[in-house]
Amino acid sequence: MLLKNFFRKKKRSFLERLDPAYEFKYALEFAQQVCEEEKTKEDQILILDYMLSVIREDLKYDVLTNIFYKEKWFDKGLRLPLPFPYYYYNKEGIKFSIYEADFKPKKVDLAKECVLVFPWHREKMRESIKNIGKNEFVFQRTNHKAFYFSPVNICFVYNGNHSIGAGIGFKKGYIEAAEYDVTKLFEHVYTDGLYWYNRHNNQKLEDDLLDFRIGIIYEISKIKHHIEKDAT
Repeated sequence: MLLKNFFRKKKRSFLERLDPAYEFKYALEFAQQVCEEEKTKEDQILILDYMLSVIREDLKYDVLTNIFYKEKWFDKGLRLPLPFPYYYYNKEGIKFSIYEADFKPKKVDLAKECVLVFPWHREKMRESIKNIGKNEFVFQRTNHKAFYFSPVNICFVYNGNHSIGAGIGFKKGYIEAAEYDVTKLFEHVYTDGLYWYNRHNNQKLEDDLLDFRIGIIYEISKIKHHIEKDAT
């Protein structure tokens, strides 16, 4: 099952969800107002950091809790696109990938970081909750695998989802992830909250956008990056 803004389809108790394109648009409008109306770079960065922190938390727990809100067929498993494009193109049309660069291991605190984990099997989830609830979370290099994307500060788990999901819920432990630099995409890739695009020719990239909130985090992080760059 390929997910396309799948996690935002849950009904809230009193809020109707808007179209993801509109939610993306309004969030970026808020960020743009911050840049236009706040007088100091310090205040701009303070507010943008607040936005990023809150949106990461919204995304993190929305993803984690879907196993409780979906029917049993959710146990069939998921095919998930990576949170950021695998390939991008420079102005000359040459293809690059942030994933092909050398990486360094990043220690990721499950209690503090935005870790996107997709538990999909109910029985496995129950067993992991009992295990981690009664014991410490122990990082297993052969089982717990993830990518960490800086400076957007998003960790994407692709193996060990159920035990890591339990660790997040109980705020226990850490994992190690391969860290990649998303700033390499900033001058070449943008998103409208629905798709990724090549900035140089406005063509859609091959990769799906996993969730519109990842697009918001990406674009606000880009704005913040340029503010910080201009300040130096």
